Amino acid sequence: MAELLATMRRHRQAIFALAMIVIVVGLLWTARGALPAFFIGLALAFVLDPVVTLLARQGAPRWAGVIVAYVVVVVVVWALIAFALPPISRQAREFIEQLPQLGAAVGDLERGVQDWYEGLPLPTDLRDTVDAQLASSGQAIGELVRGLLAPTLNAIVRAATFVLGLVVVPVWLFFVLKDRERFSRAVAAAMPPSWRPDAENLLTLLGRVGGRWVRGQLLLGASIFLATVIGLTLLTFIGFTEFGQFTLILALIAGVLEWFPIIGPIIAAVPAILIGLSIGFPAAVAAAILYTAIQQLENNILVPKVMGDAIELHPAVMILALVVGGALFGIGGAILAAPVVRRRARPVPIRLPPVRRSASSHRPRAGAPRRARGGPPGRAAPGRAAGLLPAAHPRLTRVARSASQSVGLCARMRIDWRMPIPNRRLIRLEPP
Repeated sequence: MAELLATMRRHRQAIFALAMIVIVVGLLWTARGALPAFFIGLALAFVLDPVVTLLARQGAPRWAGVIVAYVVVVVVVWALIAFALPPISRQAREFIEQLPQLGAAVGDLERGVQDWYEGLPLPTDLRDTVDAQLASSGQAIGELVRGLLAPTLNAIVRAATFVLGLVVVPVWLFFVLKDRERFSRAVAAAMPPSWRPDAENLLTLLGRVGGRWVRGQLLLGASIFLATVIGLTLLTFIGFTEFGQFTLILALIAGVLEWFPIIGPIIAAVPAILIGLSIGFPAAVAAAILYTAIQQLENNILVPKVMGDAIELHPAVMILALVVGGALFGIGGAILAAPVVRRRARPVPIRLPPVRRSASSHRPRAGAPRRARGGPPGRAAPGRAAGLLPAAHPRLTRVARSASQSVGLCARMRIDWRMPIPNRRLIRLEPP
């Protein structure tokens, strides 16, 4: 018991830090309903921090850089409201007004397929089997669509409600951007002294990876928006003019749902295919082909390239991370696969203590040939062990000597596990 108390007394700072981390995590989990607004503010901080940092490097105080960033955001939002919101709202209103017609078109298509199926000369047993399979498949598809759409739509509605009702986040964001470095130092100062360098480097690394990931996601959404606008415009020129009435709203849906991997692009294609069904079956096929092409462009080129460059991952590793993350943890795993893999892809830093050789380690072993005084290392003294082994080739001797020197160099090498960031050497040498 006394030893346990002594151990706890020696490590009381580490125990206190771990206890505080557990308490903070518990409080955040209890108040998780109010956290999405601050997550949105954190994403905005990642987007605006490069602007503030750039102005700070030019000599401006950070509070002035934050004000300039706020002015830029206000101008961009005003431009979107003034120029983009009216046509988007008009197209959304027209799309809602045409929903009954879209439903009727889908019903007509279903009846046409049913009439075609009933006209096929199939045996009675085979027809009964096919009917049972179609009924079960239709029910399963309906449940799957409801299970996928309901959480996604609810999440979108909640996010929109938070965005519209945010009041305190701009003030919180101002202080986060203004005192970012002070905040990092304060968090590190709350840690035990031996943890502080690691905490500072970890916060720096998370800030870099998180910021690049958020900016990469925004760039992906903008790219999908532009690709959808171009594709729907081409369909309009081909002859499917109805797509031109809803180009902006369909592209906006595709760009926003791009932030939800795997299921987002599938949901984004549903409105376009419904509009195509209201025109005719060829238009629906054209819309499906267009969205499939955009999906392939996204999966094979945009996501690996944009996100890989943003967080410095090779496209092959990026694709593997998306597939494995989505298969193991669903949509959330696919969303967080890139930053998690980027965090783990850094070289694992290890500190190895310098090897201290004792005097006994330099003594020759019993029966080993002694080194001749003044002679090169590795050669037996004259008259001792001579002729027992054939003489080594000079080249082999040089290779062995180089390998021995390399091993000795590695023995005097210490790898600092505290990951110096960004421009300090990871490996440093100590005098023997």
